[in-house]
Amino acid sequence: MFDGLIARLPIYDRSLGIYGYELKLCSGNAWRAGVGDDPACLAASLVDASRDLALESIVGDNVSLIRLPAELLPCCEHVAWPRNRLVFALPESAIADPESARLIGELASQGVRIAVDNLTQSLSALQKEAGFISLCSMEAGATGGFSQLTAAPPPQRRPHFLVRALETADQYDYFQRLGFDFYEGSFFVHPRLIHGTEIPADRLSALKLLSYLQDPEVGIRQVEEMVSNDVTLSYKLLRLINSAYFGMPRQVESIKRAVVFFGLQRIKNWVSVALVNAIEFRPRELMNMALVRAKTCETIAQNLGREATESYHIAGLFSLLDAIMDAPMAYILEKLRLHDEINQALLHGAGPIGEVLQFTLALERGAFDEVGGKGITAQAAPLQCYIDAITYASEIGKQLR
Repeated sequence: MFDGLIARLPIYDRSLGIYGYELKLCSGNAWRAGVGDDPACLAASLVDASRDLALESIVGDNVSLIRLPAELLPCCEHVAWPRNRLVFALPESAIADPESARLIGELASQGVRIAVDNLTQSLSALQKEAGFISLCSMEAGATGGFSQLTAAPPPQRRPHFLVRALETADQYDYFQRLGFDFYEGSFFVHPRLIHGTEIPADRLSALKLLSYLQDPEVGIRQVEEMVSNDVTLSYKLLRLINSAYFGMPRQVESIKRAVVFFGLQRIKNWVSVALVNAIEFRPRELMNMALVRAKTCETIAQNLGREATESYHIAGLFSLLDAIMDAPMAYILEKLRLHDEINQALLHGAGPIGEVLQFTLALERGAFDEVGGKGITAQAAPLQCYIDAITYASEIGKQLR
């Protein structure tokens, strides 16, 4: 049975839509001890996860890229996830080994897409050697193979190119100009700061509304009036509340009635989500990530018996506001009237809320050796919290689109 952790890292296409997710896994023993897995444990974790978790619950309808050392190839035959949804990324040395190449060819014939990491030989030589390669993956800092792209055959006859470990927007712009097809990295979770601290009027207006919602003196009547004055916001909020996900026993037709079922702070949170979602920003996956963070933080806090878990939700939700607003977090928090515990969590990762937020961020990026040092125990059931949060974010996003 899989008792470890799993993380997903978005892979974007040229329009910054989602192509798929890279999956990272570790065993329960590894994350609790704060160490990495050896190959045998990693292989067992992959097989167990594929048997115990539905792939759709992790990546929806998207493909899953799994990066593997060559010695894990034999375990791939036992992975239970649908073959046509998998991309196995392997070192170039595996292609050169006859036995490994035979196993890879068999996987490709079953519908698995094969990626090769950090290509050094020419594309034409690679395609003669292994015509089943559909993706070439390169690290942004390893420039050795980039010249291959300019000399590549026409797009219909060459593998796609993925650049990963992108850390800045400038790097993304550079590799987009080179013609790469897919992009992975943390470049999107940081503000470009192209506006300095002067953010556009529409975003400033959204910040003012978000600040208004965080005022504890703002009650049901004020929230109802605010939502009722915006037809689109009112429609989306009631559509969300009445979605099958929440299983309401009967139709909820007013914000006042919704507060009875869900509580005022929950309704405020959902109005905040709708306001942020209405901002024009790229990539749109930022909203999905913020929702996953929010729900993961909240449910981990609940499992740990923490109080005021709505504050954990807000911290997760607002943790990407700097990237969405293209402004420094400190500047944004000056505009919002958040509790100081939330401010400290967002700025410094401090306090009880910061502890859970930092754990969630480490889990999100698959830094499992860091997760074990964040003070969160297995009692928090982080894997289930994360999987449930993905489902939650998917449903919320569906209703808001």
